[in-house]
Amino acid sequence: MLTPPEWHAVLILAGVITVLALFHFGVVLLYPDGGAVPYTNNSADGSLVTLTGTVEDIILTRTGGHLILNISGTDIFVPGGGAGLALLRGDNVTVRGIVDTYAGKKEIIVNDPADITLN
Repeated sequence: MLTPPEWHAVLILAGVITVLALFHFGVVLLYPDGGAVPYTNNSADGSLVTLTGTVEDIILTRTGGHLILNISGTDIFVPGGGAGLALLRGDNVTVRGIVDTYAGKKEIIVNDPADITLN
């Protein structure tokens, strides 16, 4: 049998879990893309962005086995080769990732292949 202080602790924990669950689902409903904003050439490095466009080129790097996609003129870097991705030139996709500058050129880094979806 639980003592009164133990019951209070259980009620407090249940309340905290409920508040966190409500907060989580509220954020998911208000920000379905995790707060990502549409990509522009002026997007700052480190920004979470989305880009919708057409796959123009698919390149597998010679070293490291990484994947570089060109989507509507923007390079998309997928570390590790994007295992499980089945993309072809001409596919319409939406990408979510972090903006970075590499060799003086803006690109979007996608760490999870699930952040690339076919439209």
